[in-house]
Amino acid sequence: MLNFVPYVRGGYKVIGIFSLVVCLVCFLPKSGVLAQSLSFDDQVAEILKNHPRIEAAKQTIKSLQEGLRISQKSWFPALTVTGNKAKENRNNVSGTGDTIMRSNELKLTLTQPVYHFGSKSAATAIARLQLEQSEKTLELTRQSLILEIGVAQMGVATAIEKLRYSKRSLSNLQKQTKLENIRVKSGAGVSTDVLQAKVQLAGAKARLLAAEGQLKTQENRYLAVFGKLQNEFLKSRKLRLPVEGLPETVEQALETARKNNFQLQTLEDAVSLSKASLSQVKADQFWPKIDFTMDKSFKENVGGTRGKAQELVAKLQFTYNFNLGFSAVNNTDAARANYVAAQKQLDDARRLIEEAVRNSFTAYKQALENAVLLKEQATLSKAFLELARKERKLGKRSLLEILSGETAEINSRSDAAEADGARVSTALALLSAMGVLEPKHLVLQ
Repeated sequence: MLNFVPYVRGGYKVIGIFSLVVCLVCFLPKSGVLAQSLSFDDQVAEILKNHPRIEAAKQTIKSLQEGLRISQKSWFPALTVTGNKAKENRNNVSGTGDTIMRSNELKLTLTQPVYHFGSKSAATAIARLQLEQSEKTLELTRQSLILEIGVAQMGVATAIEKLRYSKRSLSNLQKQTKLENIRVKSGAGVSTDVLQAKVQLAGAKARLLAAEGQLKTQENRYLAVFGKLQNEFLKSRKLRLPVEGLPETVEQALETARKNNFQLQTLEDAVSLSKASLSQVKADQFWPKIDFTMDKSFKENVGGTRGKAQELVAKLQFTYNFNLGFSAVNNTDAARANYVAAQKQLDDARRLIEEAVRNSFTAYKQALENAVLLKEQATLSKAFLELARKERKLGKRSLLEILSGETAEINSRSDAAEADGARVSTALALLSAMGVLEPKHLVLQ
């Protein structure tokens, strides 16, 4: 129980207030705003840990791990238990009396696989390859989410910046239009200038509306990626350019993609899987199975023989199943066709991924150059507008020139902001195509 005693003197009163604040902070539940204020790195880690796609991929891995254990345990002996109760009514040969008895039988059969001509080994190889493929699929899912996080963060931050520029432009044009109205009323201005100002003002309102729509779209994407983890104070923060891991040449990018691209690796596993399946089909369809079996039977009144009896049979069993319609040939041809199809898909994927890497590299380089040029354009537009405003006061510039400069300045700033965002987004896309995108590449400015 907390007791707060009011202090009369100034120093003691300050201490009392400070103690109250400390106690409230300590005893209040950790919920609300404090619980929602995760850092950006914490949010990324949380998404990559608990996203539904990540959870689904993890559960698939868990399932295939159990499947691998099952295939490995197929070499263990199998115990079959068979029991029955029956009523036997036997009409025996002449000279032997007929029998009517209630019979009981319990049979235990132990089967130990000896040699299956590679069938079980192929099944284990298939299970292991499926597990490895699912692990690579998890990494591929993880990288796709990292790219989504980066693009969503840059998208909303860029949209916020462009909206800010649009609002500033609209405010400036409204002030200019108001001043021209005052000048016209006082006889110092021209009515056509007011009309021209209103034209530019309508254009600025349209740009503002477009910027608001773009921001809403980007916020929807941001919400879809970050969910309830999003923090408003982080939305306007851009990401740094992920310099680490970016290639200098397209050849370096292609070489890295050939080694690290998880989509390629999963397709390579698919080829290995189809090859192992072909081996398994051949073993199952064209070769016998050799097993060691042991039967232990407990009988009572079975086969017309009164009384109890036991039977023990141990044997090396040879089993060969062959369809007389030669379906084994069809099964083998089907498996071989799947193997060839997997190889062709891998060849096609290699070409497509190389194309994606080349395009991503080109887009990244163009974005870098474009960002520099548009930043320079925005700087020049700003300098021109400032100078034109001064010359306007001296009567050396027309209102139309000022309004055009205002429009050019806001457009150049918006273009520069978008180019800066594209610079980072294309870099992340290139790293993703190469297969080396990591959370460390997502760092806020």
